[in-house]
Amino acid sequence: MNELEIKSVNNIQAEIMLVGSFYKQPDLYVSYGNFMRSKYDFSDEATKFFYDNFELMYTTFSQNMEENQVNIFMSSDIDRLKIYKKYKGWKTISEWVNLANIEDVKNYYGLVKKYSLIREYEKNGYPVQRILNHRNFNQWTARDIYKIIRSQADKINTVINANEESVILTDKMTKQVESLLIMPDMGLPLPWDILTEMFRGCRLGKVIFNGFLSNEGKSRNMMMLIAYIVLVLDEKFLLLSNEMDEADLRNCLITTVINNDCFKPYHGVEIKKCEREIVLGMYRDDNGNFIERREDADGHYIESEDDFIARVARESEEYRKVQKVAAWVDEKRNGKLFFKDVGMDYSDEAVEFELKKHKMVYGVNYCGYDTLKGYRIDDWQTVKQTATKIKELMKEMHMFCFAVFQLTDDTVFTDVFQLSSNNIANAKQIKHVADILMLGKRIDKEEYHKYQYMAETDWGVATPHDLDFARQYFAIKVDKNRGGNKARMPLFEIDLDLNVWKEVGYLIKRNKAKDGD
Repeated sequence: MNELEIKSVNNIQAEIMLVGSFYKQPDLYVSYGNFMRSKYDFSDEATKFFYDNFELMYTTFSQNMEENQVNIFMSSDIDRLKIYKKYKGWKTISEWVNLANIEDVKNYYGLVKKYSLIREYEKNGYPVQRILNHRNFNQWTARDIYKIIRSQADKINTVINANEESVILTDKMTKQVESLLIMPDMGLPLPWDILTEMFRGCRLGKVIFNGFLSNEGKSRNMMMLIAYIVLVLDEKFLLLSNEMDEADLRNCLITTVINNDCFKPYHGVEIKKCEREIVLGMYRDDNGNFIERREDADGHYIESEDDFIARVARESEEYRKVQKVAAWVDEKRNGKLFFKDVGMDYSDEAVEFELKKHKMVYGVNYCGYDTLKGYRIDDWQTVKQTATKIKELMKEMHMFCFAVFQLTDDTVFTDVFQLSSNNIANAKQIKHVADILMLGKRIDKEEYHKYQYMAETDWGVATPHDLDFARQYFAIKVDKNRGGNKARMPLFEIDLDLNVWKEVGYLIKRNKAKDGD
């Protein structure tokens, strides 16, 4: 029998090419970073050093890997700088970057993972030389090699791609019950008590899909939730939007924070101010008159911008109050609202990239998507695929998502109690993947006589209330709820000009027999 040729269990060239690829196109980390295990993946100390510091720099310092930025980062720690110089610093990185071909990064990654698996098998006493000498070794992937040797896979499989083994559900149940005493399975509260109780809050790993008719406030409603999570609960939030731009969202945010009661104990300002007046720069003086910039007879400004701003600040208490709220929003806090306009590309790949990047780099656990629709074509299959992708990503990354979509135009003729997934434009099938599905509709005043509501704040015996014709109401039908019941229909008083969403109770049908109708 021929003796086997002793082959190396390392492939340093593949390690160099992979690390060079990361420095060449840093955002590759978003796609591959979760699966890298440098302790196992790099056999060479230099490649491990440069990868570890790339990862640290990308996630904590900068996603720009140009020479000056890298040198600044490396020099920020004395011990790190010594090793950086030992391995010839940027000169080495530059050489690796020039060698790397981004088009082949998948192959580099596969080779690195294959050899890391080989080394683990060798450590566990497996005859890896027989694998290395096999005529098909170059064609095999890490997964192929894993299939060849099944025993003790539970110890080694994580080196491949961090897959988890199955768990035994009929074990440790008493511990499960006990743990829920200490930490009940509740997520962050929503700014609405009834919805919080129904859904058990915004739970990580879950998705809420929320559908309204066009131009009925689905984005504004979501901004109310976002502002509460970021500014009151002090959590980071990522909003991906293919409809509203940055200016629209900034204006919506400040309007929301000014006018909704849940923010006022924090910023301490009592005022009502509609968005239209804010975006037009219209502020009243103490006599109730709008302050205008001074002009000459021909309509040319004769007052400088600085003088006008100073005069408005001096003469308008309304303006000073709005600026006080804005200053509160600007305060440094852990909670931050990240926004990415994905209007040019909201493909599943682009959405996945942004979600993973903000999770990995900024530690974002909560996100929103506006609006769920097919990319380039409103085909129901593409919409369902996007909904499925979002659900899979939330589960994989342990995040929460609030995604909004549009109801069909003929929903305007549907009674709010009859709303169902059939009213979803383009893709009623998203109900299948949703953890929670909400369908909302503004109630026409001509239909107020059909309904009443039960207020959560009533004392004593619960009494139905008539809908007030001086107010506008909006009801939300919970069509699916994996977090609890869906028996109640939360009712809101709304004002879209102020972006006020006040939960007043839950809607019921009027008892005709009792009313003598």
